[in-house]
Amino acid sequence: MVDRLKKELPPALMAQHHQVLSVNKITRLLERNAGLAKAYQSENRFGYFRRVKLINAYKWSLKEFGYPDDFIKIAVESLIVGMAKK
Repeated sequence: MVDRLKKELPPALMAQHHQVLSVNKITRLLERNAGLAKAYQSENRFGYFRRVKLINAYKWSLKEFGYPDDFIKIAVESLIVGMAKK
């Protein structure tokens, strides 16, 4: 998921041109990632701890690639909400 996000929305672009990016584009990308996580979760029957592990791995991967902290917070929140939907 993070690799796909990195290709479509590079961290350097987020850091330098944060105000220029379209909110709709960012929202679509984050919703797509949440949908991928939800599909993966339903295929593999995640419990609570596996969901937490996936979310933490997602968060730390975003940090590792250099995304801004405010974006990481929003991305993780969208992933949590996306995985919680039935």
